[in-house]
Amino acid sequence: MNKILAVFFGISLLVNVILGLLYVGQRTIVAQANEKTNETKQQINQLKSESHKREKALHTFQQNEAYYEIEHSEEIKSFIDETFRDLFNYNNQNYAARFDQVQSKLAESVISKLKASGEAGSSQIEFKNEVKSLNVYLSAFEKDQAKALVKMETQYSVGESQFPRKNQLYEVTIDQHGDKWIVDKLELMGAFEPFEEN
Repeated sequence: MNKILAVFFGISLLVNVILGLLYVGQRTIVAQANEKTNETKQQINQLKSESHKREKALHTFQQNEAYYEIEHSEEIKSFIDETFRDLFNYNNQNYAARFDQVQSKLAESVISKLKASGEAGSSQIEFKNEVKSLNVYLSAFEKDQAKALVKMETQYSVGESQFPRKNQLYEVTIDQHGDKWIVDKLELMGAFEPFEEN
């Protein structure tokens, strides 16, 4: 019976050692798996962070590209140039009718302000305003909005008398509505006489 007990005890001891080794091995495998999982999570977080940075950089690039396109757009400069020439090239016959020409290019509030600043009817006196030169400087404000500084030189005459040429600065805000641009704000910043040093 002692032999049986000794064998049984030996087998029990062997089984416990094997189970202990299996447990230690399993704990090591679990620890390694947890370590690998943590490494993988760190790598995923790092990749997400890099992806976010690149996405942000791409968005910034696309926004800057859109701004660059607006600021160098000959189409927008032409639109502003044409609108100003339609508005400020006038005489006593077409003074009031010029607003009809630009109706689709100006916001209603801009047209109202321009009409309020001058006489609506034509007069018997011969007068004429002529745009002599026009420079447009664009700056993007949003993807669908731009500001422009417009320097315009005009010559005003009454009858045969011509007044000295006048230089004016305007600040213009234009908004994109669908595929066309509209002047949303037109503000006279001032008139000046150029200074020439001899």
